[in-house]
Amino acid sequence: MRLDVTTASGKSSVQGETLSDTASTSEAGLTPGHQAPLVIVADRQLIVCQGIGSLVTQIPEVELGEYATDSATLKRLLARAPQRTILILGVRLADADLGHVLDLVRKERPEVMIVVVADESEFAFIRLAVKAGANSVCMMGQILHSLPRLLGKLVEGHSIMPTDVLRKLTSENSDSLSRREHEILALLRDGLTNFQISARLGLSENTVKYYLKAIYQKLEVNSRGAAIAKYVAGHY
Repeated sequence: MRLDVTTASGKSSVQGETLSDTASTSEAGLTPGHQAPLVIVADRQLIVCQGIGSLVTQIPEVELGEYATDSATLKRLLARAPQRTILILGVRLADADLGHVLDLVRKERPEVMIVVVADESEFAFIRLAVKAGANSVCMMGQILHSLPRLLGKLVEGHSIMPTDVLRKLTSENSDSLSRREHEILALLRDGLTNFQISARLGLSENTVKYYLKAIYQKLEVNSRGAAIAKYVAGHY
């Protein structure tokens, strides 16, 4: 059964997912009547790319492209990708976290539509993806039935967010962390030391320590492990 509900804000809910229309189909680069959009899959683990790719091949509205496990490969694929391209993106590549990859894509190919895939335990990255303007998100545990529907809507030129994700985002307190604090927490989660974080972000080690102190205060924790646990669970 199909249920369409249009709210005063102009959003529609279709089969349990909330849709947010882009300005127009042509602006999204997905004009009907042309070649099927190319789908690039990027994640630090090749086996994850292959698993998602096998699902994409079963979706007739799109065409599977190549896989990327690092930012250099992704940049190369984006450079030669057609205008009608969809990127399915995990929360990390081998050499970059989600925030850096989203910045890369928006700089190199802002018209590319992005679907971020994450586990339930990685909700902090879902929050980051939504704030950075990703066109959709897909929880890994629901990917078999959700991804075909999401890609179908992107092909039509719609940005779509699952209602359970929106509900969790709107029910939580406002995000108190700055963009830089998000970057540092993501690197903490990857196991980087203060020195490595300072080198990656171009900061002094003392500046990193200052940010960590501020993060601990905001999260009401007193250790790196506790900060990471709260961050990955989205409790901030």
